[in-house]
Formats: sequence, C-alpha cells, structure tokens
Amino acid sequence: MPASRPYPCVHVLDLTARLGDHALAQLGKSIQDEIGYWRDLPLSDHPRAHRVDWQRPGAAAPQPPAADAGALIVLIGPGALSRLDAILTLVASFDGPVTMLLTPSAIVEELHLKSRRATLSPRVEVHRLPSSEPSTMWLVLLEQITKVPAPVLADGTDPFNGETSMSSNLKQSMEAAMTINGALAAALVDLNSGMCLATAGGGLDLDLAAAGNTEVVRAKLKTVESLGLRRGIEDILITLVDQYHLIRLTPTHPGLFLYLVLDKAKGNLALARYKLSDIERSISV
Repeated sequence: MPASRPYPCVHVLDLTARLGDHALAQLGKSIQDEIGYWRDLPLSDHPRAHRVDWQRPGAAAPQPPAADAGALIVLIGPGALSRLDAILTLVASFDGPVTMLLTPSAIVEELHLKSRRATLSPRVEVHRLPSSEPSTMWLVLLEQITKVPAPVLADGTDPFNGETSMSSNLKQSMEAAMTINGALAAALVDLNSGMCLATAGGGLDLDLAAAGNTEVVRAKLKTVESLGLRRGIEDILITLVDQYHLIRLTPTHPGLFLYLVLDKAKGNLALARYKLSDIERSISV
C-alpha cells in the first residue's frame, strides 16, 4: 500500500459482533468470515472518494491504522470489555482524531471508558449510538467518515478545493442539517438578537420562527436558573401533529442555537438529535 493515498482515508476498528455487517455491505464487501482486515473500501466510484480500512481483530491484537489514515473510528459493542485496554493503548499512539461509538447495550464498556476518560486525549470523542439498528449505525458512521478532510496533494493543493471561511462553514453546517432524514428547514440563530445567521430549506418563515424560538429559549433558560438547576439545557423539543421542531443549544458557541424542522413521518428523532450535536461541534464563528 502506498505511503500516502490521494483521497481521505479512515480506519474503522469494529468490536461489535455482527452489527458492522450492514456497513461493510454498503461498502461493497460481502462478509464470509467474522474477523478480517479489509483495506481501501471506497464510499463511491469517485476517484478521490473517502476510503475505509475496516478491521475486525477478533481475539487477536488490533493492527494500528495506516500512516496516512486521517481518523480512527472504534465501534464498541457488548462483550468488548476485555479488549478495551489494548484498544486504548492503540488509540493513545494514533496522532489523528478518534471517535468511539458505543451501541446502547455496551453498558459495561461505557462505564469502563468513563472511568478512563481523564486519561484520554482531547482528540478522543466518545458517543453512544441512538439505537442498535444497523442502518442507524451506518448513517452515523457515514457522517463521521465524510467529516475527514482530503489530504493535501504534492503540489500543495486540496483535491476538493474546500473553503474554510466562516460563511462557508455555516453554509456547510446548514447543508449537513438538511441531510438529516425528514429535514424540512434549518437555521442557526443568534440568541441575543433573534436573527438567523444561516438558513436552509423552507416551508415556513424562518426569520419569524427564529424570533419566536428565541423567546422560547430565553424563557426556558430563565426558568432553569430560577429552579437552581445546575445542568444546562441540551435541546428543546416542540411536537406538532406532523412535525418536530428541535432547538439545540450550542455550548461551544454560547449565545447561538440550532433550529431544525423535521417531518414527523420521515424523521428519526434520536438520530436527528445525534446529528445536530455533531453539527454543533463543527460550527466555526
């Protein structure tokens, strides 16, 4: 394998029983053996599409990611506890970003990771999957994979010519919100002024909705403060007959909130919440 591939590559370390089969099938790989190491699996036919190195180590020691891997994603299911310390050693030796995704039933494994959280690098993010459905895991995994930027080519150019300006970042954040299943509209709102900083979708007056939801957030924050509650608000859900209106506060950018309108029949509320939290961390203002 070449030292550096001209496309973004992600190493996936699969510690689930068979949950990863669906994802591997999406990557065009038919699984015959429970363990293995499948390299350079493309997300699409594009010559510079993201590639995945997928590893199922079984009881064997896991192999470290390739030198050109842009990120490491670890899938953790129940029964992986005995292997976690070896995985954490591998994670500590990896220089790039690491995301650890736990299935809802990996309770003991989650407790173990929480006990080790102080020793983990800030580069390591630990998340619980919203459900154990294989399709849900694939969507979350796909979201994480496509976040990895393209490598810089030998001539110093970015093969995707990505923009890095604030306006481009906000536009990308709104575009990401609209990829959520059932998304009808999305906005990033300034809590101080009630004005939209970025919008996408339609079907309603987003400026009016932003102003109205600003009052909702302010009232809820005041109530929480009056009650002396120590924990902050993560999100506020308004349920209509045919829609969910989800307000997600952004702790990384105090004074802003994300607003998502979701078709109730088409959307998955748990997955939408997960993706909004992911989008919130990617916002740059």
